[in-house]
Amino acid sequence: MARRQSHKKQGATPLPSDLKETLRQLRWGLLPAALPLLASSGLNVLLMLMIKESMDAALAGNTGRLKDILLPMLLGVVAFLPVELMSAWMRGRYIRRINQTLKGRYIDRIFAKNISEFQNEHLALYLSNITNDMNSVEQRYFISMHEILRRGLGALAGVIILLNVHWGVAATALIPGIIVAWVALRSGRGLEKHEGERSGFLKDYTVYIREVLSAFRIIRNNNLEKKIADDFDRKSASVQQKRFELDRAETIVNVRNNILFGLMIAGLLIAAMFTVRAGLTSTGGLILIINGYSNILNAFGMVAEGLPLIRSERPVFLRMEEALSNQETLQETETLQSFDKSLAFDRVSFAYGENQVLRQASFSMRRGGKYLLVGPSGGGKSTVLRLIRKYFNPHEGKILIDGQSLAAITRESYYKHLANVEQQVFLFEDTLRNNLTLFKPYRGEDIMEAIQGAGLSGFLASLPDGLDSMIHDNGKNLSGGEKARIAIARGLIARADLLLLDEAFASLDEETARGIEQTLLALEGVTVISVSHVIFSDTAPLYDAVFEVKRGQVSERVLA
Repeated sequence: MARRQSHKKQGATPLPSDLKETLRQLRWGLLPAALPLLASSGLNVLLMLMIKESMDAALAGNTGRLKDILLPMLLGVVAFLPVELMSAWMRGRYIRRINQTLKGRYIDRIFAKNISEFQNEHLALYLSNITNDMNSVEQRYFISMHEILRRGLGALAGVIILLNVHWGVAATALIPGIIVAWVALRSGRGLEKHEGERSGFLKDYTVYIREVLSAFRIIRNNNLEKKIADDFDRKSASVQQKRFELDRAETIVNVRNNILFGLMIAGLLIAAMFTVRAGLTSTGGLILIINGYSNILNAFGMVAEGLPLIRSERPVFLRMEEALSNQETLQETETLQSFDKSLAFDRVSFAYGENQVLRQASFSMRRGGKYLLVGPSGGGKSTVLRLIRKYFNPHEGKILIDGQSLAAITRESYYKHLANVEQQVFLFEDTLRNNLTLFKPYRGEDIMEAIQGAGLSGFLASLPDGLDSMIHDNGKNLSGGEKARIAIARGLIARADLLLLDEAFASLDEETARGIEQTLLALEGVTVISVSHVIFSDTAPLYDAVFEVKRGQVSERVLA
């Protein structure tokens, strides 16, 4: 009893309303795909009726009637080819729409995630959702639904065929179908748990593969191939075991349904034989009965297989929605109109889990000032930048901009005043111009000024198509230094109030780095905050302050 209640409770877990609406619209998308299927079923009915009539005519010796039927039968057979081709095209169009809608919705939801929560998630979780789970949803949910529709229209054709024999024959075929469908729907409940667990295993497996490939050089340099191979075998065995458990559960459901299905078939065939024996139909009518029963029973069989698969996808939908939901409840209600005075940390504390990075840190920076953040590796320099970027909110204390709490300021209004130069530079498969401007309409003079300031003039002159030259595969045709200079040029073009640089000079030669740093330090009205382990003796004094981030504190440091 308790077990039954548990299943009921699990099955009642609601899907989010917007997801239910999306699925409803996609199910309505089956209607266009149903048209060629309906035409195919109609052709099947006409052909079966003509076959019955031709057989009865042949047995009665009516050759004239037989000749009259032969040409329409041949035309009906030929008509099947374009109808089936149209059906295959509509099915492909239906599946393409499903993928575009669901994956598009998923990507939109990912980019609606809070940046802080996205940073905390494994990237492989999203990759697993959009590959493994989406493939499962496509195959087990939507394709099963399409197949049930196809067989269902075939069953409708079967009913029409049987009605041409006797209404009692048609009714006899339908009653078992209702029983089979009801049993199949209940069978899906037992598969939900296994399918949800399989989704979790595939997510963990994807995370593991990504981590192993990321550590390729470490593995090869330290001869760890044997250990990785053993770990890989163990992880793969776990995934296969879960696959085996799901297959076993599905097999049990299918065997049970097929036994019931077989009993129904036996009963219907016995009924058909009694119909012929009682003289309720002719020999041609027997052909109709066999074809009608075949269509109906095939539909029942598909229902028996498909409904459990459709029902089992509920935990997969729920798992994907859980990954996309934002847990942060803090409301951003204020708009930053301008940055005029200062940026201040007021007793800010922050930790990554148990790792306390900042403890009651307090310091301030004035608008237009130039600031350098230094300190040991892992000391918290990049964390300070992430907090200023609003990637995270402080666990204690406040970050204030002109007296406003940064946590309460909307990201949209704040990011209008902010430009970032990250360690990892992402480049679009597009022109150099669009990669510099990030698809915003800047003036040509501004673009060229930023190119000169970032030390890209020589690189631009070497390109045959200039700013219209294509950048391929995230900058595969560029050097690390060229990618870094593009990132710096982006920050210069933006003319933001706050320019944040995270190890922006790490991949540049000393002469280029020094020249770009001098350009940045000469910017008027722009607050520059740079995290760097590269400190030049001639440019360091040009900063308004150097802050050392160490042991959870941020303190002003005097350079010797």
